[in-house]
Amino acid sequence: MKKDVQDKLIETATLLFAQKGFYAVSIRELARTANVNSALISYYFGGKEGLYQKVLEEQFILIAQMLKRFEESPSKSPTEAIITYAKNISAIHDQRPYLTRFILSELINPTPCCEAVVKKNISNIFGFLHTTFKEGVTRGEFKANLDQDFATVSLAGIMNFFFIAKPIFQGFTSLEKTGEEYTVQALETFLNGILRRKDHE
Repeated sequence: MKKDVQDKLIETATLLFAQKGFYAVSIRELARTANVNSALISYYFGGKEGLYQKVLEEQFILIAQMLKRFEESPSKSPTEAIITYAKNISAIHDQRPYLTRFILSELINPTPCCEAVVKKNISNIFGFLHTTFKEGVTRGEFKANLDQDFATVSLAGIMNFFFIAKPIFQGFTSLEKTGEEYTVQALETFLNGILRRKDHE
């Protein structure tokens, strides 16, 4: 019973917070939509902020699990790590369709949970990618003059912008491609720009 109520509140809160943002959603609205007593929000999560933090953690949990897998079973090469990362991020966006909304919301109008959840997880992603690009340069897979900071920001933008803007694109284009199809082409374009090629040296 306890887990059912908690799951129902998290599911309801995810939708409401994604649609309206943290500040525009009241405890009363959360309880009414979930059809539970509002006191249960404080009982299980310590209040609206605690519930919101749990929602954010659920949004990022698949990314945390992915990074842990990389740590436990490193890829054979930096190039392979980047490809695996990109494919996983595409799959995560499919499973967490509101992830980009929460990230954008926190960038535009940060909540008290931004530092503990959003920045922490994005910092972990940045660290993984930066280390991978640095290793790729050291191994001679990537261009010697590759700026790892810019490469990290570029790949993050390429991987996320499609999912942020897709609803808009679909309004005036025939864009019906899946995230996986986009990832394959975008990643190929990105790697063509950073891979070291002997004929250009």
